[in-house]
Amino acid sequence: MRHEQQTALIPLLIQKVEEYQPTEESSSEPGQRDRHDALLVVLDALIGLGAAVPVEEARKLYPEFAAQSIILLVRSPHDSQSALLEIFQDARANWSWLAAGNVLVKNRTPGFVALLLSRFTQHLSVSVVDPGVGSGSGGGGSECGFSLRGPKPGWPAVGLYQLTQFPERMTGLTATFLVGGDTTVYYWRVEPGNYDNPPDVPGSCDDGNRDRYRAQYLAKLMQVSCPQVDLDPYPQLRIVWNGAIHYREQLIAAVEEQRARFHRAVACLQESGLGLTSNEAPVPKPRLEVVIRDDRADRSAPLPAVLENNESASLRSAFSYPVY
Repeated sequence: MRHEQQTALIPLLIQKVEEYQPTEESSSEPGQRDRHDALLVVLDALIGLGAAVPVEEARKLYPEFAAQSIILLVRSPHDSQSALLEIFQDARANWSWLAAGNVLVKNRTPGFVALLLSRFTQHLSVSVVDPGVGSGSGGGGSECGFSLRGPKPGWPAVGLYQLTQFPERMTGLTATFLVGGDTTVYYWRVEPGNYDNPPDVPGSCDDGNRDRYRAQYLAKLMQVSCPQVDLDPYPQLRIVWNGAIHYREQLIAAVEEQRARFHRAVACLQESGLGLTSNEAPVPKPRLEVVIRDDRADRSAPLPAVLENNESASLRSAFSYPVY
């Protein structure tokens, strides 16, 4: 059907989607599993034919068929913003979250800004050094793949889908553009022979940092009205050790500066009419984590306690994973 472009079959295929009732949890029963796998064939055909599936039908598929659901919603000619906002609120994998977010940021969807700010965390890294000492950092990651299990006996090969913001990571496969943004989202389609539809979870793969992506969205929203407001999700502070008083002053000033940046961003978004109103949700409070590293040559005298009772910041030994 994909290759023959049998568009006359689209109404029948959509009817199969309408008849399908998703299950709360995966079932190992052959009948239920076969229903699930048969719908994979239907969805592969609908995507290949460029069909417009009703929004409510595409949305209900998300728990079982995340990538296919999002592809259909993003490409829908109908208003799918409410459905994508629900997915943006609950998505586990960043590729799904980004695909929904890239649509929502373009449309300035009500509720989107409040969600961004309520879960955005700044992670302040503080290094205390002796005079004349420098600093540096780095990182990396990898991409998830499809299951390599054998084919399903007696069943034809079907196209399985996975979203990605790293199209170059799957060797030998060409990614298809889905939705643009500061971080563009693509998808892969493969025919491995099996019916192991990839789940919408990060798993062991590195799918990026959600607080960095939130900062991108917020910068995009504020770039016209207040481009001078900068929310850095991972600010760094280097304090040259000149005694306890100087250390305390520098650390408290840095915390207050990050707090002030957050409040300026909130004020900008409220005044610019970008969807952050008192009717939507309470004004978000800043979320700030602080990790302090003592890089002094002589650590016999411990650093003085400064932030233990500070309501504006949470002192940690290591940063937490970005809030979903």
